[in-house]
Order: sequence, then structure tokens, then C-alpha cells
Amino acid sequence: MNCLERLFTNDNVMLGLVLINTGIIFVSGFIPNQESILIFIDSIFTLLFFTEAIFKIHVHGFSGYWRDGWNRFDFGLVLLALPSCINILGEIIPCTCVVLSLRTLRAFKAFRMLQFIPNVESLLKGIKLAFKASYMVAIGMIVLLIVFSIITTFLFGSFAPQYFGNPALSVYSIFRLFTIEGWYEMPEAVAVNGGTGMAVLARIYFSVLLFLGGIIGMSLVNSIFVDAMAADNNDEVLEKLSQLEKKLDQMRQKSESDV
Repeated sequence: MNCLERLFTNDNVMLGLVLINTGIIFVSGFIPNQESILIFIDSIFTLLFFTEAIFKIHVHGFSGYWRDGWNRFDFGLVLLALPSCINILGEIIPCTCVVLSLRTLRAFKAFRMLQFIPNVESLLKGIKLAFKASYMVAIGMIVLLIVFSIITTFLFGSFAPQYFGNPALSVYSIFRLFTIEGWYEMPEAVAVNGGTGMAVLARIYFSVLLFLGGIIGMSLVNSIFVDAMAADNNDEVLEKLSQLEKKLDQMRQKSESDV
């Protein structure tokens, strides 16, 4: 393995490049001129990451390289960011607005830092288990959201069309309510145009809706999600305790036999 191969396959070196590139992408967002030197430097980093992929394929072989999930993730990000290299070509290729807009995809390169997080594999495994455990509850929440959105459209659509003018708009408004955002603005908007009776109905209705969806529903989804993420660690602790109990039993039996 030559010097360049060791350099481009060194995780610490690549982490440093990712951090520097992320900083450049962040700073370039404050510069309106798309031909700035920072954009050009960012394109250089994209080529460096592409070179990294080439060296890793050369060292490990394509099948060995592709077998690693993080390598596939990196390769996909590099492909998304390659259009930003159009800056280096200058006027060789006409830079249309569509091509220039693809430069925004370079921001995805920042996701490469995920692979350098300690114990990230365990974290991702926990997230995967949490999604499996909570997806049915999430589907139930979506159904509840849609049903209440339809009901709310027919009840209050004419009084607060900015929130409930149609079912699609109601879905967004009710979702905001479930996240406890604008919970007082919506009934007040109905009360302004609906009179005293409608105002009382709206306040009761949205209070019940906030309690069912925002407090109970969202808390239930969050608790199941967090519990499933921690369950994997709990299983590992229980397994270690079980092994410890077996060893203690063996030691006790041995001591009794010696006596």
C-alpha cells in the first residue's frame, strides 16, 4: 500500500476533510456569489472524496468495498455531490440554472460525519428496532389525524378557512395542534367569526383534540419509540446478569461439594 492509498483510506484524515468541508459549505451559504472561491474549494473536496472511493475500491476490491454499508452510503453521497464540480469546468460546459441548482446537493456530504460517531451502529440498530415497534401506533396517529381533519373541515372550515379551508390544510393545522403549536390561535380564529355558541364549541372541541392527540397520542408514540430503543441495551444487561448468576451458582455448587 503506497502513501496515497494509506492517506485516502485513513479514517482520521477523512474525518478531518469532512469537518473542513462541512465548515466551508456552511460559510458559503452566506455568500450569494455562486462563483466564489469557497464554492470552488468545495468542488475540490468532492473530487477528493471521489478519489477516496477509487482508492478504497482499489485496495479492497469492488465487492469488498460494496459489502460495507458505510461505503455504499459514502458512494451515494459522492454521486449526489458530483454536480457541484461543474464549477471546475468553467465555461467548457454551459452552466444552466438547473445544473447550478444541483450544487445544493453538496450539503449531503455533511452526513458522512455519522459514520465517525462512537457506537453509531448500536444507535442505528436501536432506531431501526424503535421504528419496528412504533410504526403501528404511528399509523394509528395518522388515521386519527386524517379523520379529525375531515371532521374539523366540515365543522369550522367556513369560520377559519385559513386553518381549515380544505382537508389538506386541516391535516397540517391539526398536526400543528398535536405538537401543541397554535393551540389557542385556532379556536380564537373560529370564535371571531362564529359567534358565542360556536366559540364555546370550538374551545371545547380543540381542548379535547389537544388532549387526545397532543398529550396522550404523541406521548404514547414517543414512549414506545424510546422504550424500544432502550430495549436492546436492557436485553444485553439482562443477558450479562443471567451469565453472572450462572457463574455464582457454579461457584456455590463447587464450594458445597468441597465441603
